[in-house]
Amino acid sequence: MTIQIERERRSATPSHIGRAPRRGDPPSWLIAGLLAGYVIALAVLAFWPGATLLERLRALDGGICAQLPSHSFFPGGERLPLCSRNTGIYTGFALTMALLFATGRTRVMRLPGLGVLIALGAAVGAMGIDGFNSLFLDLHLPHLYQPNNLLRLATGLGMGTAMAAIVVPVVSGLLWRDEDPRSSFDSLGQLALMLPTLSVAFVAIGTQAGFLLYPVALLSSAGLVVALALVNLVFVLGLTNRIGRYTAWRQIFPIFSVTFALAIVELMALFMLKSFALQALAM
Repeated sequence: MTIQIERERRSATPSHIGRAPRRGDPPSWLIAGLLAGYVIALAVLAFWPGATLLERLRALDGGICAQLPSHSFFPGGERLPLCSRNTGIYTGFALTMALLFATGRTRVMRLPGLGVLIALGAAVGAMGIDGFNSLFLDLHLPHLYQPNNLLRLATGLGMGTAMAAIVVPVVSGLLWRDEDPRSSFDSLGQLALMLPTLSVAFVAIGTQAGFLLYPVALLSSAGLVVALALVNLVFVLGLTNRIGRYTAWRQIFPIFSVTFALAIVELMALFMLKSFALQALAM
């Protein structure tokens, strides 16, 4: 009866009055300020004098990536900010996140079923085998086959999809008040929807076409920052005891912006630490 009365009250409310703000919604000025901050940060990244956009992206990514030229792609003759494997991982992560968003699966709270987990595990295992094989070659140890950047890219793309498929339900379970009982990929058929997207990405990156330099550099770097920001978000939610309190994306935007900025600080700190260590070893 109470629910029926509430529905009748809402239907009787004049449409021009509008909907009252939800409890916990951040003020509009804060959302506008954060959006302006993102725009300013992108402008500084792209246009501030002293370094090129690619140089800044290489610095941003350099703390977690060795960036070996022999392990990297060079679209248009310019080295990508991430090595071929990491380019695959974070491009795959970003593309999988985009597909989950487009299909309305960013609030799912269940891990994929056994069949999908086995397929994702195979992708992770393939990257692990290829990674160790490449490491053994670099250490002049016996190895299974001659590694190459296309294999690094392919196995990285699979790893990125596996990461997103696991991360999304874990983070969603901590964020949302209302439960979405679906999983990121309910079946192998749904997972197969990623194959055309990943195949296009593989061909596009592998051809090393010059016009794709900045799209690939930006997409892979964004995937890296978002992945780290989501990890930060898990810790921040736990530390602030704000688990399961959110009902709308607007409510998440401020706290995600904090963890996003923290991810950038962490990546730059890692890059500076790496640079300091390399300088110390060179002395």
